[in-house]
Amino acid sequence: MSRLFAMDGKLNHFIGQIADLVLLNLLWLIFCIPIVTIGASTTALQYVVLRMVRNEESYVFASFFQAFKDNLKQSTMIWGIFLLISSVLYFDFYFSSHIEMASARIMFIPFALIAFLTIITANYIFPILAFFKNSTKKAFKNSLMMALAHLPYTLLITAVSLLPVFMLFIGDLVIAMFIDIIIGIAFSAWINAHIFRKLFDRYMD
Repeated sequence: MSRLFAMDGKLNHFIGQIADLVLLNLLWLIFCIPIVTIGASTTALQYVVLRMVRNEESYVFASFFQAFKDNLKQSTMIWGIFLLISSVLYFDFYFSSHIEMASARIMFIPFALIAFLTIITANYIFPILAFFKNSTKKAFKNSLMMALAHLPYTLLITAVSLLPVFMLFIGDLVIAMFIDIIIGIAFSAWINAHIFRKLFDRYMD
């Protein structure tokens, strides 16, 4: 029992990780405020949680800020590409669902496929940027290929990533928003980081 409460015991380690995730969640939210920096903030978030699950020593604020600065240009460009794709898909879905034409309805299927591929690529690309050095083109290619190669894991990662959003609709809105603001985003990323650690280790060489 004494070992449980020791300074290097499991309980203190658990409490320390929760505190780190709360701080990390706050940093992610603050650095997302300009909107255009969401990509860089997400890459920094992924960098820190990947270090956490690999038990690599790091100071949350310093590691987050350094990763944010190092990946600002590339992550912002990639985030902009995703925003552009999302905007096009939105109008495509709107068009195919509101125009009374058989051909427009049929186009809903390829649009849905493109949306799915976009989502799973987005789930992988920021962790990949945080863990590997890639050109922007190669980051997109590797993210899509890895997502498709490990589809069962990809579906699980996607579900965990969307958990903070699902909470807003399936429970009390105020409580769900409070959890998301305090720890929800970082906690989801931390869960997924355990999966990414397994997958990325296969590609280390």
